[in-house]
Amino acid sequence: MPDKRSRDNSDLGSMSHIRRGLMVLEQLATKSATAAEVGRLVNVNRSSALRILGDLVDAGYVARDDATKEFTIRPERFYGLIVNHPAHEQLMEKVGPLLKLLTGQTGEASLFAAPAQGNMVYVQYQPSSEVLTLQERVGTVRPMHCSAVGRAYLSTLDGITLDEVLGTLNYSGGTERAAKGPLDLRQRVDEARSAGFALDIDETLVGASCVAAPLNHNGRCIGSIALSGPTSRLPQNRLVEVGTMLVHELTHTF
Repeated sequence: MPDKRSRDNSDLGSMSHIRRGLMVLEQLATKSATAAEVGRLVNVNRSSALRILGDLVDAGYVARDDATKEFTIRPERFYGLIVNHPAHEQLMEKVGPLLKLLTGQTGEASLFAAPAQGNMVYVQYQPSSEVLTLQERVGTVRPMHCSAVGRAYLSTLDGITLDEVLGTLNYSGGTERAAKGPLDLRQRVDEARSAGFALDIDETLVGASCVAAPLNHNGRCIGSIALSGPTSRLPQNRLVEVGTMLVHELTHTF
């Protein structure tokens, strides 16, 4: 029978493995990486990184691309942790009907996105009834810095927290119209806070526009509700009109 010291060392080893696993997930939430790259990021050799990644793949939290040898997170694996939390259960029951209402009123796709390591992940999605539409789905990931859903969420943070978050974003992805750094993004977040909703016109994707407003629950923002579609059908004046309607519906629903 192992003595107390052996058990303590075993427990410490397990905790170390768990912590490194969480560090790997945080890194992969930012970008895909090979086993060697993951090892360097969490300060372990490639063999140890492969063991950690293998455990995460087996658990369904990470996927491996056989062609590129890169690993990436599977955002959908985390949905249950967000949506099924007891504190959110009643709220989430209202989101689905609201999305159907919003799409019915506008004809555009509607969605709920939750924050995840500098990105926003689509947790619920109601497709557009229009023939010309964007091909999106549950699990779509959008960078915070160039998306309306990201800026709507950021607009609810206090000044100190916001500055900390803006400093951690890598500002990669998006089009030439996307924010290039913290100062640029801070100005756009302030505009969203003032309006009550955020706009994305050709920033995430050329030809795609979106308007989003924060979804608050128990005094804090848990994500954003948005409507998106082709820019040809959602120019700025239409986005502002839809944004005003969106804020109205959110106020009366939650």
